[in-house]
Amino acid sequence: MARIVVLSRRSVRHPLSGGASRYIHEILRRLTSHHSITVLASGSYGSYPFEVIDGITYRHFPEAFHRILLPARFLAKFAHTTDLLIDNSDVGMPWLSPLYSRAPRITVIHQLVREIFFDEFPSPVSDLGFALEPLVYRLYSRSRIVAVSKSTAHDLRHCGILEKNIEVIEPGCSIPGFPPMALSERWPETIGCVSRLVKYKGLQLAFKALRRITDGRPDVRLLVAGSGPYQQQLSRTAEKLGLSKNVSFLGSLSDQDKFKLYGKSRVAIYPSYREGFGMSIIEANSVGTPVVGWNVPGSRDSIVDEATGLLAPFPDDEAFADHVNRLLSDDKKWFNLSNRACEWAQEHSWEKSAKQFEGTIETALAES
Repeated sequence: MARIVVLSRRSVRHPLSGGASRYIHEILRRLTSHHSITVLASGSYGSYPFEVIDGITYRHFPEAFHRILLPARFLAKFAHTTDLLIDNSDVGMPWLSPLYSRAPRITVIHQLVREIFFDEFPSPVSDLGFALEPLVYRLYSRSRIVAVSKSTAHDLRHCGILEKNIEVIEPGCSIPGFPPMALSERWPETIGCVSRLVKYKGLQLAFKALRRITDGRPDVRLLVAGSGPYQQQLSRTAEKLGLSKNVSFLGSLSDQDKFKLYGKSRVAIYPSYREGFGMSIIEANSVGTPVVGWNVPGSRDSIVDEATGLLAPFPDDEAFADHVNRLLSDDKKWFNLSNRACEWAQEHSWEKSAKQFEGTIETALAES
């Protein structure tokens, strides 16, 4: 039984945790019978310093200065007893573990930041981050890398990571406990979206497409589930475009309510312009809902164009609107995509992902 330590930005129960936290948790909780697993992560306000979740031990730390606190705690308390370190990157830089750890290592890269720097940071910080990102990944040129999609693997190769050091392990999908709803049972003229409300998720671009849709469908509704710092700006954008009656912000939903939203929607949208994979897309597919997204990294991995959903060239809001209109009106096309979407979601299981990751662990330990 190997002693595995994970550096991760947020605990899986943190209210702001995203796909990166969930990815590592869903995979590793299926391996706790084989390994002792400890995750060092930022906890939410009021969380216990020590918590066992699904057989994984979480050590929680304050979110402030977590980039320093987590590596420091690893070095002080865990470095000498760790058989394998997992450097779980998020939307941002990885933990720079090659600089301070000699333990066998697996680095999980969900997505590169690239142009997101310019949306999230002012100049010159954004320019510096964009220029330095490829250099940071060169630190990992001898590391074993798990990329969550082919798009991420492609970006890493352009940063100088050898293809032989990269393995693609896509995320799974938690299948809901109810079958897909018939088209007749769905809310007509309803578009669903589950997303963090930050700029790079692209809802402001989707609103432009929605404005085009309302010209012919004044009663169309976009139901947005999620929270984030960009919500007020999105509300103002919707109002400015005359979409106040067409857009509803539902806040964060439970997993059950999230799947119900997908299941009742005629179509879902995923307008993010850079992703690791797009787990929400597969979740929508699991209840038979086709998804419209941009043909960008992440979405092009999880949407099979003209089979499980439709991809629009970025940032062509007219094409995006045409795709949504097509799925709102063309029942035959909707049925074809809905059936294939269900099959596609079934192909993505966490058990499959965990089995692949277990093989990567065994290889990393054997090479040490």
